[in-house]
Amino acid sequence: MVRVGRYLIYGLLDPRDGSLHYIGKTHKRREWRLAEHIQLARDGDSRPVYDWIRSLLEAGVEPEIFVWRRIPADADWQQAERDAIAFWSWPEAIPFPYVHPPQTPKSTELVIRSVQLENATQGG
Repeated sequence: MVRVGRYLIYGLLDPRDGSLHYIGKTHKRREWRLAEHIQLARDGDSRPVYDWIRSLLEAGVEPEIFVWRRIPADADWQQAERDAIAFWSWPEAIPFPYVHPPQTPKSTELVIRSVQLENATQGG
């Protein structure tokens, strides 16, 4: 089994209004994962997140990807993903706008203004 150095729990944000639409995990660079999401949307994937991404592309914008948490390779990324989805599934408990601090050296502070999750599953 190939071990990666870490997993990223990430979110996809609508750059037009700051709404969070998706939580996922990857061991790839976030830019590569975003490109995969965009390609799946263009290829016609019917999951809700890809309907949303297609609507962005038709409007001439792309989703913004950000790192929610970095998870060590030996940690339980499945539970971390489920925890993130559960956290964002209760927007009434989140003080908006939510200012998310940088999680990686390439990250910047991010403002999340609302949540409209398009996750097809509960993660993990």
